[in-house]
Amino acid sequence: MSKTTVVLDSDDLSHVQKREQGTKRAFVVVLAGDRMGEMFPLNDGRTSIGRGLHADVRINDEGISRSHAQVEFDEGDYFLSDAGSTNGTFANGERVDRYPLQEGDKIQIGASSVLRFTYHDDIDEDFQRSLYESALRDRLTGVFNRGYFNNRLESDVAFALRHGKPLSLVIFDVDFFKRVNDELGHPAGDAVLRDLAERVQGTTRSEDIFARYGGEEFVLICRDVDALRASRAAHRIKELVGGTPIKIAGRDVEVTVSLGVADLSMLLEPSATALVEAADAALYMAKRNGRDRVEIYDPESEPTRLV
Repeated sequence: MSKTTVVLDSDDLSHVQKREQGTKRAFVVVLAGDRMGEMFPLNDGRTSIGRGLHADVRINDEGISRSHAQVEFDEGDYFLSDAGSTNGTFANGERVDRYPLQEGDKIQIGASSVLRFTYHDDIDEDFQRSLYESALRDRLTGVFNRGYFNNRLESDVAFALRHGKPLSLVIFDVDFFKRVNDELGHPAGDAVLRDLAERVQGTTRSEDIFARYGGEEFVLICRDVDALRASRAAHRIKELVGGTPIKIAGRDVEVTVSLGVADLSMLLEPSATALVEAADAALYMAKRNGRDRVEIYDPESEPTRLV
């Protein structure tokens, strides 16, 4: 079984590890797997880790129990303990019941998540958050990048299948984007993508994942949402982008998008890859049928059904 890993620095930081000095706070940082890049401060008492709704550090990953592990602060030190999990809790590759954590240690749980135990003061914390956040973001638009999207989609699909929850995906791209680059130049094309991303970001739910998939193509993971509700979100995006021209160097540029929607429950063999392929097939049909439109993937009336 592959395992989730939390990394802790190995430098001797005994002079800052005593909590009563108050110079630094303890964190776990997700390096891989679900919620990659996020930092979680550890409580002065007990911090629970698992996939349950009430876990302090909630990770949706295969092999992680609802209440999997905990980190407890005891007399100035932090201890990692297994909480009766099915697949065990590992520190630096060794299965543990109770383990005294040191800066740089690796905590391993589940199938793919990797966490880092570390200490940060306020300046360190701001810097680390910025550093991890930048690794997850697309440089041009500021939304999540494809790597982060792929990671989250795998986790979200596994969670949805395990718990019978709805999950939908919207894929869209800019119609005739090549014309913008050819007629106005690549800086204008970049400006279009930035403006579009900003508009869409402002209308998405906090629980959804909006990312740039590549070039002029974007994706939106809609959690706990079926195809009908996801198509409504897609229509909002279409109207938001096409409703107002984008101003570039004093010129109004009309921009429209085509969108494809896929629902995990509609797939004969549901998986993250199949969900992307289905949404992409719906996007293809939206373009073939005239662009500036939304289509939903429907395997029973191949290839799609017009919304």
